[in-house]
Amino acid sequence: MALLKCPFNLIFSNYPVYNTIMAQDYDNIGKSLWTDHAVDLSRFVLGEDDVEVLEDLDTEQQTVIARQTDITKRIRVSGHEAILHVELQLRDSTRTPMWARNAQYQGYLVGEHQMPVYSHVIYFHPNAGRNDPGGYTYSWNGYEHTNRYKVIRLIEIEGQAILERQAPGLLPFTPLMQPPAGMPPERWVQECVDATRVTPVDQEIQADLLYGISVFGGIVYNAELLERLIPEELMQESKTYQRQLERMRREATIENTLELLADQFHPEAVRALTPMLQNIEDLERLKELLLAAARVSNIETFTQKLID
Repeated sequence: MALLKCPFNLIFSNYPVYNTIMAQDYDNIGKSLWTDHAVDLSRFVLGEDDVEVLEDLDTEQQTVIARQTDITKRIRVSGHEAILHVELQLRDSTRTPMWARNAQYQGYLVGEHQMPVYSHVIYFHPNAGRNDPGGYTYSWNGYEHTNRYKVIRLIEIEGQAILERQAPGLLPFTPLMQPPAGMPPERWVQECVDATRVTPVDQEIQADLLYGISVFGGIVYNAELLERLIPEELMQESKTYQRQLERMRREATIENTLELLADQFHPEAVRALTPMLQNIEDLERLKELLLAAARVSNIETFTQKLID
């Protein structure tokens, strides 16, 4: 019998979840915060207090553009309805310039909803967004087109003013903002964590906010600092943290299963099974298959267990 390469109870010991954040996860965590704190964040990007979020707009079924927009909501701001559109960018857009992507998004949204679209791009990394022109325009021989959007670089926002707003949904982003003059970076992160721990929200929401600080703070600050200021036990009740942990467990279980199979059987046969394993969402089912991979004598037997 083959030995398990990584027992279940050791897969994640002493390995904080936020050390395994991937680029797409920043989008996912940001979107989760926009779901739970839509009013706080809408007021922030629009610079208006008179904002009512009416509904989320589903852009997943778009046929005009190949990519789903990050945040799209129907809102009422200062007495009129509009579409609020926000793109969350860890770094600069490289494959397609942001002005071109935004023109595509806004064109679709205006055509679909026939109302104003207020569009924003939020850049997380301190070096990102420096060269974003915030729009696109041309004019020639009676032809004219202008597309504008607001560029928000978190590093240019005065973080202390955001802490004083006492808007919980903004707290996870504050470590990426500009600290008060002369304040050491480590002290600034401590201020952000302290403000979050005393904000008047229930424990689950607070855990989500702290997890957000640990994730977004990791873009700039080292993991040791974040682990010290935000112990993992403080994030245990975060639903976002738990989803991330579940994803990690699922991916690690699939990886261990494939490694066990590759050690015993022909690589081509194992590769053929990879898509089927990756399509399984049930972690308990994946654990069963990991145990089976350690016990089967041939790839056909494992394949049958996978199909059953």
